[in-house]
Amino acid sequence: MKKQQFVYVSEHDIRVGGPLPWALYLRSGELLAPAGYVIADATSRDRILLAKPMRASQAGDKPSQLVTASEDVDDLPGRTVDPLQALNHNAESMIITFQFPGDFDPRSLHVDFYGRIPLQSIIVSAPAVRAANGQSWQHFEGLPMTAQVVFGRTVCAFKTSLLRFAGLPSGHLFLRYPTEAASKPFRQALRVEVKLPTSITLADGTVPGMITNLSSGGCAISTGFILGDVGTVIKLAFRFKVGGKPHLVQVNGTIRSIKGKLSQQMQYGVAFESGIDEAAELALKSFVYEHLAER
Repeated sequence: MKKQQFVYVSEHDIRVGGPLPWALYLRSGELLAPAGYVIADATSRDRILLAKPMRASQAGDKPSQLVTASEDVDDLPGRTVDPLQALNHNAESMIITFQFPGDFDPRSLHVDFYGRIPLQSIIVSAPAVRAANGQSWQHFEGLPMTAQVVFGRTVCAFKTSLLRFAGLPSGHLFLRYPTEAASKPFRQALRVEVKLPTSITLADGTVPGMITNLSSGGCAISTGFILGDVGTVIKLAFRFKVGGKPHLVQVNGTIRSIKGKLSQQMQYGVAFESGIDEAAELALKSFVYEHLAER
């Protein structure tokens, strides 16, 4: 089967303020912008041109202009490597951290990932927040922020800034596309150091402890009490806040490891049992993601 051929487009081929007469593609063959997409201004056009866009070939194109899509694009001369190439519509969670003028502390908020225009912008939902003076997103173009995205088995972190706010069809933000991003393996990244008091229910009563390490699948507990041997099932109850809202989680867990001496505090590794309440699991994941964003 004959491969689809393409032609690179130039500044003169893209009309500012008008719809694209054809779809634009990256050299990899990935769609960059659909036909009919309106290039709002010269800045948007220049960002698109940075991606070295192509259109599908048409009758009358010179043979010397034709190129084919290539999945192996990293070695192409002048090619900008996409740091978010693996991120499509597989984002499980995204947190942005920013600080409005007048804020004493940074804010970390969950947003919905809507999509990305490769090498141009990332589109996310706009949280309903305001600065101390009452101003909202439309007043803070250029606001620097960091982002944490969980997708597949990866957590990806990068620096960005607000390009613009759009109110329709629902509030959403266009964020500057990063030039680089740092990724961590899923299991390693989704474990955070904490200090959360917990109530531990055993067969013969309830004792206190401190959760020192937490993930959505388990935790580490420090306590001056003997909780049992490896394989012992215990019940934990602890509280935390996500986005300023308190949550109480009660979960059964199995002791998987024991370290330390009773005179110096015991350290227990606990794996949460499968079948955890859906709301509790979501709250745990949200708490962990929020703390990752604060690093």
